[in-house]
Amino acid sequence: MEQINTYSIAKLQKAFELATKRNDCFFVDAGREPIITDEPFRAETYSITLLKEGTLNLQAGLALHQVKGPAVVTIGPTVTRSFRQSDHKPEIELLFFTDNFLLETHSNIFYLAKYHFFEDNDMHALQLNEADYNRVKAVFDMIKTSFDTEHLNEAALMRSYIYLLIHEIDALHRSRGANNKPDEKGAMFINFRNLLTREFWRHRSVSFYANSLNVTPKYLSEVIKRQTGKTASEWIDKAIILEAKVLLQKQDLGIAQISDKLNFGDQSVFGKFFKTHEGIPPLEYRKRLKA
Repeated sequence: MEQINTYSIAKLQKAFELATKRNDCFFVDAGREPIITDEPFRAETYSITLLKEGTLNLQAGLALHQVKGPAVVTIGPTVTRSFRQSDHKPEIELLFFTDNFLLETHSNIFYLAKYHFFEDNDMHALQLNEADYNRVKAVFDMIKTSFDTEHLNEAALMRSYIYLLIHEIDALHRSRGANNKPDEKGAMFINFRNLLTREFWRHRSVSFYANSLNVTPKYLSEVIKRQTGKTASEWIDKAIILEAKVLLQKQDLGIAQISDKLNFGDQSVFGKFFKTHEGIPPLEYRKRLKA
């Protein structure tokens, strides 16, 4: 089977010819520039697109959406998508962000997983009435201002705006009776997520979670991989890394104390684990927070 291309955030920015590069979050006012790629791809980012006017022909998974503005389109990293030619060029604004960026100061690594409109083919496109459009557009206007001026507190503001957009979109889906009841495999992910939230401090083996859910480790990882794009082991590591980042923001905690809180054998083991996943030692990460 031919592998689906995955667009890095750098490649996405190159496609829009952005002069200023951001590593984890960026905004584009694309106007009526055509977005056309018949080749299906995935991305490293989540995206929220405001379709102001025109038509966007989106293939997401196996579903074809002809989205007419005004509308908002939400797509998660695991979704295979392509865009087809439209007779009515779409006028759009786009927001791209990584989960690591949004969750940098958030203790719940599964925050985004509960919003099905990033992953569910039937929920990617949401039509907006005039009042809905004005509310969503107001947030995009604030994002554009912060991004264009390279605001000193840009990262914090962008996170706030993203949370605001997500809650607005979630409310709109709920007001229209969106069915958020998970299927059997979706329920397994939710159970795994809830168990992981409680136990990652103490248990890092996939076997523990599989045994607790009465399935084999292989089956658990396969289900979680299909649901989220990450294996169970990757989710476990992600939970630990995110908690480590949160703790490293607390200047009164030493690295050894953080290592103990995360139940590592010693500080050096924690340091190697953190560097493997983040590319830098925990102390260097802390220094960059103050830069």
